[in-house]
Amino acid sequence: MLIMLPPSETKTRPSEVDGAPLDLDAMSLPQLGGARATMLRAAQRTAAGPEAAAHLGVPASAPELVGRMLHLEQEPTAPPLAVYSGVLYDQLPPDLVPAQDRDVLIQSALFGLVDAFEDRIPAYRLSNGSSLSRLGKAGSWWAKQLRPVASELRSVQARSASPLIIDCRSGGYRSMMSLRSGDGVRVLEVAPVQERAGMRKVISHDAKRYRGLVTQVLLELDRAPGTAEGVAEAVGQELGGQLGVELDGDKLVVVDRVD
Repeated sequence: MLIMLPPSETKTRPSEVDGAPLDLDAMSLPQLGGARATMLRAAQRTAAGPEAAAHLGVPASAPELVGRMLHLEQEPTAPPLAVYSGVLYDQLPPDLVPAQDRDVLIQSALFGLVDAFEDRIPAYRLSNGSSLSRLGKAGSWWAKQLRPVASELRSVQARSASPLIIDCRSGGYRSMMSLRSGDGVRVLEVAPVQERAGMRKVISHDAKRYRGLVTQVLLELDRAPGTAEGVAEAVGQELGGQLGVELDGDKLVVVDRVD
């Protein structure tokens, strides 16, 4: 099973004492090495240029982030689950160790894809909508670079005992690397909804928390389910109570029933 996660806008800067500097050559998915180096240079050019904060999405309250983007190679690194923060990552302990039949990849505007357990990354400020020197929008640029990688990932999953991709990404990051069911692989988008008096509406503000809960459940199972129905059953049993879990085509619908 492959679980796809979005990054978070908020990040925790690793300790300068314990965090080794960024090493692109040591990262997983080495076929992305050249693209990562290109994006890193573009991010640094953007940080050195006019209106850097606006292009990178740096808030006025944290201007020091522009300076850090200028020197990312010297920034301390840590495992991604210790760097990314926010409501989704609050559900995932930084020391979580997955079973061998599960992989977790995080979509990243800086690195393309990050392995949640093998890579080490710095805290950075860049999103899929960032405008970069000579490259344009980060998400659009990565979409071209990641197309062959998506095909490779699908092929690997098709040959596995759990030919499933659980897609917890938001729409903007799904557009960076499109993943669809077919060719022996089932892709399930985690879609939280709120139900009140029989009426349902899509959850947007708190959707990441539900996706984090689903991810936690799937990583803590003794064995990865081999079918979409098995995923729905396992997640439903663990979440239970007020939350329901249903399959609707290629969507894993998490239902929060409000009285």
